[in-house]
Parts: sequence; structure tokens; C-alpha cells
Amino acid sequence: MVVATCQQTLSMFAGLVMVPLIIARALGCSAADSQNIVTIAILVGGISTALQCAHVAGIGSGYLLMMGSSSLFIAPSIMAGKAGGLPLVFGMTLALAPVELILAPLSKYLRKLAPPSVIGVIVTLIAMAVLPVSMRQFAGGAAKDFGSLKYLVIGTITIFTILLAQFSPWKPLRTGSIIAGLFVGYIIGLFAGLTDFTQVIEAPWLGYPKPFWYGMPKFSSNFILPFAIAYILTTIETFGDIYAIAHVSGDNIDEIPQKRIRGGLIADAIGSLIAGLLGTTPNTSFSGNIAIAKMSGITKNTIGFGVGAALVALSFLPKLSALIVSTPACVLGGSMLIACAFLLDVGLGMLRSCDDSPLIATIGITAGLAVQFAPDYANAAPAFLTPFLQSSICIGALTAGIAKLLIPRNPTP
Repeated sequence: MVVATCQQTLSMFAGLVMVPLIIARALGCSAADSQNIVTIAILVGGISTALQCAHVAGIGSGYLLMMGSSSLFIAPSIMAGKAGGLPLVFGMTLALAPVELILAPLSKYLRKLAPPSVIGVIVTLIAMAVLPVSMRQFAGGAAKDFGSLKYLVIGTITIFTILLAQFSPWKPLRTGSIIAGLFVGYIIGLFAGLTDFTQVIEAPWLGYPKPFWYGMPKFSSNFILPFAIAYILTTIETFGDIYAIAHVSGDNIDEIPQKRIRGGLIADAIGSLIAGLLGTTPNTSFSGNIAIAKMSGITKNTIGFGVGAALVALSFLPKLSALIVSTPACVLGGSMLIACAFLLDVGLGMLRSCDDSPLIATIGITAGLAVQFAPDYANAAPAFLTPFLQSSICIGALTAGIAKLLIPRNPTP
């Protein structure tokens, strides 16, 4: 259980801090402000993960679903930040979070609109949407010598280490396959000079999150639509993630209690409310950790409580957080590529279990990938529609839903 907790925590940590860091750097925030945004993000990730896994008083799905920052909020947050600074970013985060609270009770209708074949398309496209980011990390991330042979070799070694561990006859090694790959890649990266300990040395041993460190939140009607659309998109993603982790857990996705789906969306919304109050980016579920659960074979929601506790502890231990962040990009990329493969297996497995025409899935996936490969097709659309039109997941799901209505279950050849 300890190994599974560490593996889930390590695999999500880079993604958890990446989004707030990108936003902070885009807005030219000081080092102190950037550290505050990241520290609060870690704290909120821990709190919302525990809420999501608990399913108490109608809050949370009760599944092993990790929570963290969403890249869908990068563009709206930067737009708001340039107009009104961090107080406006966090104010809009707080003000629009109730969008998910409103959508949560309506999830039963979303469930009718998204049968298993459409959900399978959503999960498949979620895996594919993470691939470009994973591949860039694999090739060096933001390094000046992007694509250098050393990154590719170390990333490949990480991948092979994970695969060897995953199919090892020794169960503890299978359970901790991601940790094994990260450890081997980290050590090789250390000897290759890819690990920078400067931030680790400079970080204090103890620290504490500072709520309302940015002042009082601000609000502007100019940014209602961008944030509202982002929240709608994350609701759809979380909806798909709940079904995916239920499938990995061995549950019949046709029989998932509505209260668990509604509770999962409510936990997502509460996480974003806390994020806006404390001062960091909006919160949502992490799809990659579903693949980690499938690889380890451990899907008990109690693991989520351990991850939540670990993240809360990390928010008070800046030096340990800095040590994890110092992991070379190519090592993280290698582990993310494997996670994408296993998540893709989950999506395809859901599609294989459906009795609908395979054409529904292929049409939806084709539409989603077309958007992913050429997102600039939506540049001429109104600004408030651009996030939706550029979302491969939403376009793919919408197309699959329409195909479901048009294509008979057993089409005549």
C-alpha cells in the first residue's frame, strides 16, 4: 500500500505543479509568488484528492481518482492575469467554480447522452490528448538541445525499466513499476548532468502555505465565458475519468450509482472553490493516474487518502517538493508515455465491451484527433467558442454522440 501511494503521488506531482508554474511564468510573477501558487496547488490537490476518494455526505466518487491542476485553465488564467493580475485569476476561479456544482445534479442527463461507446471515446481521446505533452517531455521538455540523443536514451531506459518491472514475477516490483522506472531514470540523469540541485539546496526545509497571500480576489464579467467553458470541459473530462476508474476497478459501468458520479463532480467543484479562496489554479481530476491504478492492480480508494496526506505534507516541505520537481523531463516523459499506453488500453477495453457499431467509436476518435492535429482551424471562431472547438475530447464526444443517434446497433453491410 505504501508503494502504491508513493507511486501515485510521484506520477501526479509533475503535472500538479506544471500548470500553476506555466501560468506564473507567463504572467511574469516573482519567485516568491510562483512558489506560493505551487505550494497552494499541492495543498489543494491533497485536500481535494481526499474528498474525491471519500464519498462522504454526497461529496466524492469514492473511487481512486487523483485531483490536481488542469491545462484547460492556462489560457483563461493568463488572459485574466494580464488584465487584472493574480487577484483577478483567483477571483474568476472562485466565482465560476459553481458551474460544476450546477452541472453535478444534471449528470444523470449527461449519462443518458453519453452511453458506454461515447464514454470509451472520451477516455481514449483523453489518453491521446496527453501524448504530445508526454513526447515533448520525453525529448527534453523546455531544454535548448531539445531532441538530443541523451534525452531519448534516458527516456527509453525509463520506459524499458517500467515495462520490465511491470511484467516481473515479483508482485512488489510490479506494483511499484513506475517508481522503479523513475528511480533508474533519475539516477542515470544525475550522472548525465541533467539534474539541477540548485532549487533543492536553496529551498527551506520547512514552510507553510499562505492563504490570501495575493490580497482580495477580483471579478470581471469580461472573463465569465472563458472560465465557464473551461469548467464545462473539465466536467466532461471528470465524468469520463469516473467511468474509466470504475472500469479499471472492475465495476459494471452501466450500474454505477448516480450519487457517485454526482459526488465526483461536486468534489471537483469544491476543489476549485478552495483553490480560488487560497490562491492557486482550478482543480480537476488526473486521467494519467487511472493508468497507474491499472498497471499496479491496486484500486482501493484508501490509497487516495494516503496520497492526499502526502501532498498536504509536501506543501509544508519545500525541499522535498523541489527534489521531486528536479526529476529530468525525459524521465517524466518516459513514464507519462507508458501511462498513456495503459490509459489507452482502458479506453479501447471499454469500446471492445460495447455492442454498438465500431463505426461510432472510429468516427468520434477521428473527429477528436483531427482537432488535436490541427487546432488552428478554430482561429476564426468567436473567442469564447475557441476552447470548445479546440478540445479534441469534446469534439470527439459530440461527434460520437451524434453518430450513436444515426448509426444502428448492427448496421447492415
